[in-house]
Amino acid sequence: MQVILLASDYVGLKIAEYLVGRREKIAVLVLDSKDRHGYNQRIEQVFKSSAEHGIVAQTEQFDDNTFVERMAATKPRIGILAWWPYILKGRIMTIPQLGWLNIHPSYLPFNRGKHPNFWCLADESPCGVSLHYIDQGVDTGDIVAQKRLQVSWEDTGETLYYRLADSAVGLFKDKYDEIISDTLPRVKQAEPAGSAHRAAEMDRASRIDLDGTYTARRLFNIIRARMFPPYPTAYFCAGTKKYSVRILIEEIGEE
Repeated sequence: MQVILLASDYVGLKIAEYLVGRREKIAVLVLDSKDRHGYNQRIEQVFKSSAEHGIVAQTEQFDDNTFVERMAATKPRIGILAWWPYILKGRIMTIPQLGWLNIHPSYLPFNRGKHPNFWCLADESPCGVSLHYIDQGVDTGDIVAQKRLQVSWEDTGETLYYRLADSAVGLFKDKYDEIISDTLPRVKQAEPAGSAHRAAEMDRASRIDLDGTYTARRLFNIIRARMFPPYPTAYFCAGTKKYSVRILIEEIGEE
């Protein structure tokens, strides 16, 4: 059985480790050439530690028809998107027998698209992780497994990101045998239920209007949702100056 793995970041590393540990044949590994957090070398090392490793490629090679046909020739059972930040289109979509399984850090259909760790705090929307097969939309394909996460007042955008990542890896491991045997029901997402966000929306939502009206709950949620060093925080503007805003929330006992 052949697998194609598109791997990025911490989750990509953990999924690669799991598949290699199971002695799965990864026919093609594709790495994100931007390598935002420096995981590519470790992912490739894990991949090459397998006795039967296949082809290593970078994102740009999806534009090479010869490479795409080489990938198709491996006749993979499944394609896995492990924290993959790009949308797949065209011929690539048809290559895996079962389709492309995406590991997504939101409780679909809520928070499709970008930065779900921010939105589930800022909007107090359901928080969790989902495994779903991709279609032509953005995170709109059939769901095969989900796990809900409880959020505490001490969570920030950073803590929630890593909690979601670990939960997503755990869910994938728990369900992998059923995924690969195609025994999990594929549940369609109800339209127009849920929510979807583009990257630019987070920046707009992070600007605090000094003359605006907020509940304390809403204001606290926006500020803590944007706390993820070294990335920008929530902010406000006064005159010609811009100010960063942070908050510390700690449980101190029962009321």
